Amino acid sequence: MLWLLAALGCGGVVLAGRYGWDRRAARRGDAEELEQIRKLADEDVTLLGEELQRLDAHAPGQALDADGRADYQVALDAYEAAQKAVKGIRKSADITAVTDTLATGRYAIVCVHARVRGEPVPVRRVPCFFNPQHGPSTTDVVWTQPKVGTRTVPACAQDAARIRAGDEPEVRFVQFHSRRVPYWEAGTAVAPYGMGYFGAGAGASYVALSSFEGQGGGAVAGWGDPGTQSGGFDAGGMDGGWGDGGGGGDG
Repeated sequence: MLWLLAALGCGGVVLAGRYGWDRRAARRGDAEELEQIRKLADEDVTLLGEELQRLDAHAPGQALDADGRADYQVALDAYEAAQKAVKGIRKSADITAVTDTLATGRYAIVCVHARVRGEPVPVRRVPCFFNPQHGPSTTDVVWTQPKVGTRTVPACAQDAARIRAGDEPEVRFVQFHSRRVPYWEAGTAVAPYGMGYFGAGAGASYVALSSFEGQGGGAVAGWGDPGTQSGGFDAGGMDGGWGDGGGGGDG
């Protein structure tokens, strides 16, 4: 009986040790995921700042009418708010406040460009699916992903033109474990990133996106797939096509 009690006691120590190790590993994983999603958000904020700099160079304040100046101020306010929001990220879901603000800022920049050219201000649409950094989509395109299927997704003018020409769109890639993958294939870890850009008011486009099955087995950005892995991704910027290379947005 004594040996049985001793064995049970040893087993309890082993289980307690394993539980403690698992808890520490989980905390490390959560911390790494949070750091990476902050990096993802910071990259998008930095790009918005660069767009504002280009806007200053091509559309100085004195060339704008009252509406144009108002749109410019919206973009500037969005940039400053997004900077603050990045610093306030405490959990992965907090990135939605950043992405929503960035989408507002990018749309305002598009409005400024339209006013400078004397064109009607476009209706606000959800961002480009292939890379939300490209700004608002301009149209919906039918896109076929190998081994996955065909869906209609919102695209910026440049990506829409690439697809019509038979080329690959410029996709937002992230590091997921040992692979670089499109952000929508990185599992639930980047779901808040996609939800921030596409969650509210996306209408039919959002329905199409949320049902788009990624090559990794999960829905777009991990939406609605509790079994998708969530750890180990890293913000990797945007790559041309499906390989490494330069990207670019509409402006």
